[in-house]
Amino acid sequence: MLIRQFELEGLGHLSALVADETAGVAAIVDPRRDVDVYLEAAAAAGVRITHVVETHLHNDYVSGARELAALTGATHMIGAGAELRYEHRPLRDHESFDVGWIRLTTLDTPGHTPEHVAFEVSDETATGTPPAGRQARGLLFTGGSLLVGSVGRTDLLGPESAAPLARQMYHSLHDVLLDRDDGVAVYPTHGAGSLCSTGLSSEQSSTIGRERRSDPLLRPMEVEAFVHALLKGQPDVPGYFARMRPMNQAGPRLVGAHPPLPPTLSVDAARGVLDRGGLLIDARSPLRYARGHPVGAISIPADPSFGTWLGWVVEPDRPLVLLVRRPADLDDLVRQAYRVGYEALEGVIEGGWSAWQASGAPTATLPSVSVERLAGLVASGSRSSPVVIDVRQTSEFESGHVPGSWHLMAGWLPDRLSQLPRDRPLATICASGYRASIAASLLQRAGFGDVVRVEDGVVAWEAAGYPIERGAR
Repeated sequence: MLIRQFELEGLGHLSALVADETAGVAAIVDPRRDVDVYLEAAAAAGVRITHVVETHLHNDYVSGARELAALTGATHMIGAGAELRYEHRPLRDHESFDVGWIRLTTLDTPGHTPEHVAFEVSDETATGTPPAGRQARGLLFTGGSLLVGSVGRTDLLGPESAAPLARQMYHSLHDVLLDRDDGVAVYPTHGAGSLCSTGLSSEQSSTIGRERRSDPLLRPMEVEAFVHALLKGQPDVPGYFARMRPMNQAGPRLVGAHPPLPPTLSVDAARGVLDRGGLLIDARSPLRYARGHPVGAISIPADPSFGTWLGWVVEPDRPLVLLVRRPADLDDLVRQAYRVGYEALEGVIEGGWSAWQASGAPTATLPSVSVERLAGLVASGSRSSPVVIDVRQTSEFESGHVPGSWHLMAGWLPDRLSQLPRDRPLATICASGYRASIAASLLQRAGFGDVVRVEDGVVAWEAAGYPIERGAR
């Protein structure tokens, strides 16, 4: 049995290829939308993809299962509760299918989502034991149920279903998954960086025994204590999550093995898109954006989190123009956009920032301050001192923030601009400056005239010896 995992750092997404090299066939588990990576891996291993397997309807990314099945002729398998609206094979609890000498058995494990299933994998099939010399192995593809160091959250479908699904999760874990031997391997779909849970390990796989011993949510506890522990302190959810489940259920648009690159646009052509309601995304670094950027551009720096932030602060289906520092950045940015359902990429500005400047199109800067300068401004206590806007996650803010700062997570800003004063300077701060740049650009675009970005963040503030408040405010 050959197993290879694939990681998407920004989404915290893990997918896998499981293959019977002897038979020359493979299955792909929970694929991302740009599926060329699986085609290349299968070709390198000399196997044919015959099955595409999904553990649940995903909330955090556009599934690549339909695309992969269309390109390879593979059978798309998913739990019957998913009720997909396109061709697939629905699976019932304890229903099995074979990939060569590898047998996958469906295990109903509701909780993370109502239709969630796990897959138990072994080298034993209905036709008997594997060929001589092959040792049987046991493992689980656990999707969004049992993760490494945690378990999947159950509140993504709304607060009204969070506790009932958490109770189902408890029974899925204790009555189904943890009923396996300690040596059974665990391969989840969500890893470090995913917003589908909290407390995740950076390791991509584990074993039942290790999780039984080390996962705090698997300690002996009553159901209601588990519900409380699971739902407490979960990260804020990007707005685009609400669109992923129905999109995946209906069937994402087929785009090929990887999304197409947008055309290059002259500055004049780009401005024409903007005049018709488009939005310019400046994907250069926060420092370069601060030094100069097109008026009205939103800062979302090229980074593994680009797609998540695009889905968090930009309305869906808005025509987008990209400004990049290097053409080499474009392929990854386009893939990230498509993974979260943003396909209206009208083009990328030919010549980048230099071309925009040379054209005479309007530009702006974003003033930046160090934590030392911020401390001086805050200490003055005058009407000219800035309101410090902490744009981190709730748990980060509660663990320590600049005294007197307001908490307004960056992803909330587009809907909460009315809560901010327009007669005071505003200073955005995060942990490192990345999210502060996004937030400050949103404020500038919304017409706030006196906005600064704190160059580093709360960690540097505390390291410099300045006071810290803890808890909610």
